[in-house]
Amino acid sequence: YTCDMLRYASIDIGSNAVRMLFQQIYESENGTIFKKMSLVRLPIRLGDDSFLKGEITPSKEDKLIHMAHAFKHLCSIFEVQNYLASATSAMRDSKNGISIMERIKNEAGVDIKIIPGDEEAEVLYESIFNTGKIDDDKTYMFIDVGGGSTEINIFANGERKAWKSFNIGTIRLKEGIQKAEEWDIFSEWLQENAKKYKPQYMVGTGGNINKIYKMCGLADWQMLHRNDFLKQFTPKELIEQFDIRDDRADVIVHGANIYHRAMIEAGIKEIIVPKVGLADGLIRRAYYANKEKHQQ
Repeated sequence: YTCDMLRYASIDIGSNAVRMLFQQIYESENGTIFKKMSLVRLPIRLGDDSFLKGEITPSKEDKLIHMAHAFKHLCSIFEVQNYLASATSAMRDSKNGISIMERIKNEAGVDIKIIPGDEEAEVLYESIFNTGKIDDDKTYMFIDVGGGSTEINIFANGERKAWKSFNIGTIRLKEGIQKAEEWDIFSEWLQENAKKYKPQYMVGTGGNINKIYKMCGLADWQMLHRNDFLKQFTPKELIEQFDIRDDRADVIVHGANIYHRAMIEAGIKEIIVPKVGLADGLIRRAYYANKEKHQQ
């Protein structure tokens, strides 16, 4: 390896799964290259605890402690220089979220920040924007659907124009605890902002849309028409016919419904899937913050 090959990692503690991402970073004449070394997905399902009980149960807390120790070990194996870790909707809604983060820091030495929805939206926006595939002269609506929240960013003429985080998620829907008034806020915001900015394309991120995209046999950045992905399957059919894991099968139809509804409210017919997420955005953020620090 050359001496300018850096290795960074991130943790995205979501409501449906925890993702640990490890990347190699190097500067080339075409700009900074972020190359994935490994992605570890752990189906810890914090949303089941958080949204139903209001707190994380001891058994899931233990899993998070194990996750943090495992992350620490993987960082030494991959020789990681730096990392950024954040927790989203499930931890925001848990009354013991902060104390668990403190315990992880004390016992495993991993620093995790619970981030507000707006910041989550911003990191997601950065990760999509930095793919280099976004045209400055087009208007896009970026949407990320998770287990506990949905983040939306509107991008036009080279800048972010509007953004919002909604407490709408696949685990809330699966458990039948999705608040109806949140759907009203969602619809109203989408209609109002779509009228104002007229987005032409939707860019979707999140485990569900990535899976739907793959099931449709599409490669990155190909257009997916909104009429093509809303076929209703039972979780059992998804597991048997499409070889989908059970912890994905029970949320994917709910996920499809959220993307579909957003497209209808915003009057958008096609969605592009860049296959990046919060974990990618966190690594970019850590890398650029560090680079800036060293340039000063």
